Amino acid sequence: MKALMTIFSALLLMASLAQVPAQAAMISTGEVVASQQEQADRDKVREFLGRASVEEQMKVLGVDAALARSRVDALTAQEVASLAQRIDTLPAGGALSGTDVIIILLVAILVVLIL
Repeated sequence: MKALMTIFSALLLMASLAQVPAQAAMISTGEVVASQQEQADRDKVREFLGRASVEEQMKVLGVDAALARSRVDALTAQEVASLAQRIDTLPAGGALSGTDVIIILLVAILVVLIL
């Protein structure tokens, strides 16, 4: 009985120590840059939604600013890039036209409603 337990313990130990071969693949520079660009775009959109003037406009339109900011993570990379590009084309003085704010808020509202 003791020999059987010793054999069983040894087999159990060998099975638990079995190693799975590691797998690794090369990633291109383009993939790394795209990933970093996507994160930078998300940060840019979050920063824009955190501005006082934008939060005030969202409040006027009945959109919860905190919910809109949290939904940025649910956007696809293409949607985030589009919003970030739109933000980059806005006037530098912070003078947003009504159309600019409405377009950005409509996208935020759509994201909230879809999710």
